[in-house]
Amino acid sequence: MSDDENIKSTLSEWLQGLDSGDLERMIGTVDPDAVICNDHRSTGYGIQAVRDKYAPRIEAMTFKSGFEIEHMKVFDGFAVIVGHFTVEATNKTSGEKNSGEGRLLLVYRKHNDGWKMLVDMDNNDA
Repeated sequence: MSDDENIKSTLSEWLQGLDSGDLERMIGTVDPDAVICNDHRSTGYGIQAVRDKYAPRIEAMTFKSGFEIEHMKVFDGFAVIVGHFTVEATNKTSGEKNSGEGRLLLVYRKHNDGWKMLVDMDNNDA
């Protein structure tokens, strides 16, 4: 499998983990030095930042997410992806639905066991 295919597979694994409510599946795709820079939130560092962000969300909601890659470039041991995300969240208790979309910049770093997400930076559309 090419680097491009491996990176896309890793991104797909993240999205499938989110949509199935499997935080550990998501964590398996994250670099230990991850930087999480999401719209209207403090910057988080490391795998614990991913846990802190997503554990309460997964406990409270179910997700249906999508991602369209607009640009991907692989460098020596790193890859940059720019794309557009969509997400629909349903509150597990009330059934209330919320949705969002925006742009996303992802950076992946190559490890011996595959590509891992190093940077996750997004901004929500108005």
